[in-house]
Amino acid sequence: MRAECIDAVSRALGRQITQAEATNIEARILQAMRKLASQDRANWLGMTEGDRFMAAADMAARDVAADAALKRRRVALQALRHDAVQSYLQNSKHDELSALERMLAFHSDGQSGTISIESMASAIRDDALGSVLDAIDATKGKLIGLFTNKQGVLDLVTELRGGDSGNPLAKAGAKQYAETTERLRQRFNRAGGNIGRLEDWGMPQSHSQRLVAKAGEDRWVADMLGKIDRERYTNPNGTLMDDAQLTEFLKEAWNTIAKNGANKIEPGKPTGNGMRGNRGSAERQIHFKDAESFIEYQRQYSETPMLQTMLNHIDMMSRDIALVEALGPNPNAMMRYWTDIAQKNMTDLDAVSADKIANRADKLNTLYNEVAGARRTVISEAVASTFDTYRFLNVAARLGSAALTAISDIGTQALTSIYNGIPLVRVYMNELRSLNPLNAADRRAAHRSGIGLQQLLGSIGRWGTDGLQQDAYVANRLSRWSQGAASGLMKISGLNALSRAGQQAYASVMMDSLGEMSRTLGQIGDAKTGPFRKLAERAKEYGITDTDFAVWKLAQPEDWRGMGDTVLTAQSIYRVSDDALQPIAKQLGISTQSLRDQASTRLMAFVSSETNMAVLETPTARERVAMYGSFGQQRGSIPTELYRSAMQFKSFPISIIMRHGQRAMGQSTGVGKASYIAGMVALTTVFGGLAVQANEIASGRDPLNMSDPKFWAKAFLKGGALGLYGDFLFADYTQFGTSVAGVLGGPILSDVDTLMRATMGNAWLLSEGKELKGSAAVQFLKGKVPFANLWYTKAATDRMIFNQLQEMASPGYLRRMERRARKEFKQEYFASPDGRRLRAPDLARSLGN
Repeated sequence: MRAECIDAVSRALGRQITQAEATNIEARILQAMRKLASQDRANWLGMTEGDRFMAAADMAARDVAADAALKRRRVALQALRHDAVQSYLQNSKHDELSALERMLAFHSDGQSGTISIESMASAIRDDALGSVLDAIDATKGKLIGLFTNKQGVLDLVTELRGGDSGNPLAKAGAKQYAETTERLRQRFNRAGGNIGRLEDWGMPQSHSQRLVAKAGEDRWVADMLGKIDRERYTNPNGTLMDDAQLTEFLKEAWNTIAKNGANKIEPGKPTGNGMRGNRGSAERQIHFKDAESFIEYQRQYSETPMLQTMLNHIDMMSRDIALVEALGPNPNAMMRYWTDIAQKNMTDLDAVSADKIANRADKLNTLYNEVAGARRTVISEAVASTFDTYRFLNVAARLGSAALTAISDIGTQALTSIYNGIPLVRVYMNELRSLNPLNAADRRAAHRSGIGLQQLLGSIGRWGTDGLQQDAYVANRLSRWSQGAASGLMKISGLNALSRAGQQAYASVMMDSLGEMSRTLGQIGDAKTGPFRKLAERAKEYGITDTDFAVWKLAQPEDWRGMGDTVLTAQSIYRVSDDALQPIAKQLGISTQSLRDQASTRLMAFVSSETNMAVLETPTARERVAMYGSFGQQRGSIPTELYRSAMQFKSFPISIIMRHGQRAMGQSTGVGKASYIAGMVALTTVFGGLAVQANEIASGRDPLNMSDPKFWAKAFLKGGALGLYGDFLFADYTQFGTSVAGVLGGPILSDVDTLMRATMGNAWLLSEGKELKGSAAVQFLKGKVPFANLWYTKAATDRMIFNQLQEMASPGYLRRMERRARKEFKQEYFASPDGRRLRAPDLARSLGN
């Protein structure tokens, strides 16, 4: 390190720099020279060498000063969050490990006393996604958005990369995305982050380690030489890098991408930047010369669709913001510290349970990694992709009638509405209104406020991949196609529309009630009696403070026509002026923008958490950890993928048990617990019964006799999304020919069971000299044909195709099907399995006639 570099920076800074600041100071000056040269190369070339050196030293000095100021600010922020966590733990009525778990992840019993980091991250993400609707719209194709508008995606990317697509919607979408990501960047930096602003950033870049490595160094470098912006690559003296220098630079870049950073590992030295606040602080090294070059690179060397790359960035930023706002700029270290403290303190009090406490600490670490979105290593990409394809096909082929089962959501909506004191009739009226295809304005308003966006984006987490699509490896075309088929099934079956309508209805009524409450009450604690008593109690249980409520009162709620005229939204809070907020912000010692952020995010975290109790969607972090734990995170290994496939379709019943079961057990009295459980069982069973009858009629069978206790057993299980298991109360095989072991073991064991009967079973028949049966093979085929089980077409497709194949494969199969339905399920077909007899369904049979 040259002494003149240190001296120049010290003079520019006005003080002698410390030894720590002096480290790599020469590299800072060289970097500053390159940056200044690329910003105005003509001016740089006209400067003397001494002037260049001093200009670079001045920039390096400013960087050193900024780093020192950031370090001091981070220490202060970390201390504040340390004290906040300490205060929370001291005031919590739970043991320290339980309190930390509640701080991390959503718990439904109302006893956490705080809004979880998970809920805050979801609220920040949904608010951000609601701000980029034009960007999403630009990518949606025709046919109810079933297919992606490829040209729209390209136009959007062109606008984001500084080009002109001539597409007004893409232009508006690019503006929205740029403003939203800038807002997230600034919020992250206010909490201690360190992401600089890059004027031509546009959107995140996505590199596939596999594709870059497969291309090889020479080919990748050759491709890149024609795509990069050569004006951005300068030498310290202002001259442009020549081909040899650029080739050397790109070779190093290939080495890093292709080897996933392994080339930079120093044996024995910890890897990673450690501090979450530093994420995104590294300068972008690859600059493309235009939008076309960027798009072409993404086509060649990325396996993530460009829109998904954009949405992933919002998701990552939202999670990082929630973490640093709750745990400081270094949340990983903060969490390790408090986990160690909790384990030590609890073990000191109960040494006999030391192993149990250590195990709980390990589980807490797993939960933290889930909430923090820790990167999962894919052991075998080929294995992961194969099983992803298998699970997506299961969704596309088997869940065409899931929309009928979703009728049971009405029960959980009613239960959650009563619990929160929300007008139930208004929820149901709004749901009917939301299902009206002509009410696009209502849906738009809800989406803008972050409601129902998972359905808009084609989420299949509830019934399909159990929330795994966020880390699913879909590198090959078959995987992408099967994922598209699964998402398409959710749309054309109507399930997405039903889930979205239910969420929109409940959330809008809750936000309207909160808006009305903010117009009525002076403080949140004033609702001792009256219509807002329950809602105010729930808000306090979530940790909503009088400060938050004071900001809500300053906001002007929105009028959503029939959905509510005092709807309190995050946008209405962000519109509150600085002058109105200044007295509160000054008292708290924070900025008015931070005050808006806190009040709006807490509002939406409260609303979205309760909405997800009313209409269960994707599994929460706790539910994912309960299902998969550490074992289920090792993507790409055969045992893990088999286990995850066995758990497919089980997230919904597990979610009901964990969310509503925990809420029931969280009631303060035995009577309260019993009342909640009774209400949950009664409501979900009644609407589960409707779902059972709807499914029977959609299958061409008369409705079941509701006076038969067996019907109510099936209704009870259907209300918890366990309808298939109802058959096992009375028979060893379901009406679909699947064994108990096959269904309990999930689709993977069900398919193994079917294949065994198709192969080994027929081999046994052949050895006995009996007639072979091909029904199991046809059953397996049907279970893998996308859209074969759509509720409004399955009666026809069964009779026209699959039942005919069954009869051909196993003569007499349809006759046996009818006979078994009469004997074991007390049913008749109004549309005979062979399609030759058709009459109206005998609805009187539901009453026992």
